[in-house]
Amino acid sequence: MSHAAVLASESTDAPARPSARLVVVLALLAAFAASMSLYFATTQALSYHARDEGPNASYAISLHRGELPTIDSPVALDRERFPQITRGANREEFDRHRLIWTANHPPLYYLLGVPWVALADALDNPHVLIAGMRGVSALAYGVLVFLVGLIAFEVTPRRPAAAMLATAITASPAVLAVAAGFIMNDSVAVAASSLTVLATLRILRLGVTRNRLIVMAVAGTLAAATKAPGVITVIMCGAALGVTLLLRDRTWKGLRRATWLTAIATGVPGLAIGWFYVRNIVLYGDPTASSALLERYQRVQVDTWFEVMTAPRFWHGWYDHLWVPLPLRGTGLHWVIDTITLVALLGLVLGVVARLRDHGREQGLVVSAPRVPSVATVGLLVLIAHAFVIVVNLAQFRSGGGNPHERYLMTIMPLVAIVLSVGLLAIVDAVPWGEIRRREEIAAAVISAFLLGMAAATFSVSVRTQLHLGLDRMLPELRPLPDVVLVVGAICAMVGVALPLLWGPPALKRPSSGRSGVITTETVGGAA
Repeated sequence: MSHAAVLASESTDAPARPSARLVVVLALLAAFAASMSLYFATTQALSYHARDEGPNASYAISLHRGELPTIDSPVALDRERFPQITRGANREEFDRHRLIWTANHPPLYYLLGVPWVALADALDNPHVLIAGMRGVSALAYGVLVFLVGLIAFEVTPRRPAAAMLATAITASPAVLAVAAGFIMNDSVAVAASSLTVLATLRILRLGVTRNRLIVMAVAGTLAAATKAPGVITVIMCGAALGVTLLLRDRTWKGLRRATWLTAIATGVPGLAIGWFYVRNIVLYGDPTASSALLERYQRVQVDTWFEVMTAPRFWHGWYDHLWVPLPLRGTGLHWVIDTITLVALLGLVLGVVARLRDHGREQGLVVSAPRVPSVATVGLLVLIAHAFVIVVNLAQFRSGGGNPHERYLMTIMPLVAIVLSVGLLAIVDAVPWGEIRRREEIAAAVISAFLLGMAAATFSVSVRTQLHLGLDRMLPELRPLPDVVLVVGAICAMVGVALPLLWGPPALKRPSSGRSGVITTETVGGAA
């Protein structure tokens, strides 16, 4: 049995790839998200996040010197070359805050900062290093937003409106856009993990090819080489690939093929970056050095792990804060987010019920075949399992005395965006008005416009706060640039939400019943 037989082409009525129209819309919405991050990347003063950005930038500076730092390495204290880092470190009260505590992370993001160190030296302008590393993070956030839309397309290829809406939902938390404008590795790490998930789903939907497997292995390597959660992504995507292949071909040959392909998908990242995690175990006693860091910074346990995991108020507040910046807390904006979420969850339940009812009617009319999970099912299971592991780790971090930050939830945004988009469109599908696909696209455009408008409004609050604090002074020689970037981003957002209404969709056959259900039902290797 060939690879093509193991995972044959996609269902005949599902497009192999997103249309040019959809790709343009996703790119425009991603550009809007990146524009907000880039504004902060080129304006915010380093001292505002000196405790985080100083060690992160110093990691890249150490790599530029040919040294791989440890969590005991001091930050760069060269007043001539890196005045912002030096000033920030000197303001810290304790010596432990003048160390590169971020050295527990793999080096990929910081390797991307090495050219900016060299360019800053060549131009004799220390601002170049700061703005450059921030720019990498900001652009990666835009890539993440774009990739979430593509993942949504792989899960629901017959419903391009879901991909558009998932992209808008990912772009809407201005809190995350602001966080991505600093020297942090989160957006690069989540973008790499999302690319791994996307590559896996494309293999499951369209079949195994050499190029797709190479993309999956390379993406997995990038994810694992940026942050520890990327290792979890690699393991889960590899397991999803192997199990689904085995379910498709339950012979000894199928077992050998599934094992071999899974070994490639997980082994390449392991061989490429596994040494770093072994190094952490040797130096600190665990792969992420979390125990050593908690001890160093004298974290005091606040609750047990179980108490954190079962604290709805904590998780609900953390979730709402993705969209509600600190100056707007208490204004009632969280009720908007809660309402959207509850409506989406209601739509998800209604869609599941409708799908089960339709499946019951079809049972007995179709000759039974071996059960093979749909691509949508596999994709959602991978995203759910990955999010669950991340939440468990965050609960452990919180119970150990760690301070939660909204950017830590960036990892689960692909799942959140897809679930919300599918749930909201399920409500739209239940409304008997017009042709179902056009109805979905109009609703997706309207909801996206609302979400992006809300993002722009909350972002403006952060900008006004920045101006009030007098922090709007990074790279004064490029002062017009951030404003131009914001204007371009706003134009991209307006064009992105209007384009589906002005540019008609390509012809695509939809289910004759007129009901889309919760998710499409194409299976790995073809229709169910």
